[in-house]
Amino acid sequence: MKKINIYTDLALEERERFKRNIEISGVKIDKNYNKELFMTTTDVEIFNENGAKSMGKPIGSYVTMETRLFKEDDLERQTIFAKEIANHMEEMTKNQNIKKILIVGLGNSKATPDSLGPKVAEQIEILPNVYCLAPGVLAQTGMETFSIVKGITAQMKPDIIIAIDSLAARNVRRITTTIQLTDTGIIPGSGIGNHRKGLNEQSLNTKVIAIGVPMVVSGATIVNDTMEKLLEILASHNQNNSISNIFKDYTSDEKYQLFEELLSEDTEQMFVTPKDIDEIVDNLSKIIACGINMFCNVLK
Repeated sequence: MKKINIYTDLALEERERFKRNIEISGVKIDKNYNKELFMTTTDVEIFNENGAKSMGKPIGSYVTMETRLFKEDDLERQTIFAKEIANHMEEMTKNQNIKKILIVGLGNSKATPDSLGPKVAEQIEILPNVYCLAPGVLAQTGMETFSIVKGITAQMKPDIIIAIDSLAARNVRRITTTIQLTDTGIIPGSGIGNHRKGLNEQSLNTKVIAIGVPMVVSGATIVNDTMEKLLEILASHNQNNSISNIFKDYTSDEKYQLFEELLSEDTEQMFVTPKDIDEIVDNLSKIIACGINMFCNVLK
């Protein structure tokens, strides 16, 4: 069976491909749990080319905030989560002299799981040196998102770009419960497997802070996670179980590929989203927009 790599935008999930006790050269990881917020925060720092190659991610900082409370409509908690986002953004930009900010809400406002970026953009407080747009998608405008952002960047010359988009995740439990911030930019459309040209410092000559949330999961991932759980249960009840023994030498990627091949052509490219995605996107967009507004107001 050929080796495959299950795509994920989350640096945390790339780290989880390796055994916990293995140290990856060029990668530093720090994890903290906040009991009051029921939130786990993981900082992944990739600081050389070896780490970037091992992780399949660019050199830079990745902060992942995880809690199921992101989905709840609780204004007090939303404000606290927003402050956490603002603090992480301040840390990522502490060595920069920022006077102009361009905020870009990526995604399709007409497709709910892909509407996070545009919904955040609607709630941004426009200030004298804070610019904001939601460029839409190729099918709506006939223009590549990268071309639109590059043109505006060349005209407005911001010191930093903040891009918001839906992401792709490898694990079902991270759908809508995880917010990732990174200073390495973003690839628009990755959340639904529709990769476009990346928005990053190399392509735009401007630092890009990307904020994203996994919103959908592939059918193959759901099958894979369900089968993994089933195999764990079978193995825990009977060490000599013939079914679990069949898969004991398979890597996670190999099992994923096998389960993907079991799906029909009609379902293998299917993406699934939570049934209450409308409310979830509304709540997450409030948190992220509030965090960005806090960050921008500090710089006034």
